[in-house]
Amino acid sequence: MAKTDRSEQRSEPLQAAWRAIDAGDVVAARRLAEAVLLAPPSPGAAAEARDVLKRTDVAWPVLWYGAFALLLVLALVLLAVVRSAHP
Repeated sequence: MAKTDRSEQRSEPLQAAWRAIDAGDVVAARRLAEAVLLAPPSPGAAAEARDVLKRTDVAWPVLWYGAFALLLVLALVLLAVVRSAHP
């Protein structure tokens, strides 16, 4: 894979954060990006660290929809059990 100009301009922690994302280690990528935000070497690095954090954020709406669907399934199972116990 050829290096781009942008990858050469990244700081070492940001390069490590992107490698962690590529490897699937989101926790390490977030930690490295937060470390860059504590003392950003440049405004571009800070913006890129915020981009890493935004890309690796938890999809809360998806989790809420999943929890709601689980509650509906449990309610249907409970309803089926109660209705089968009383003919």
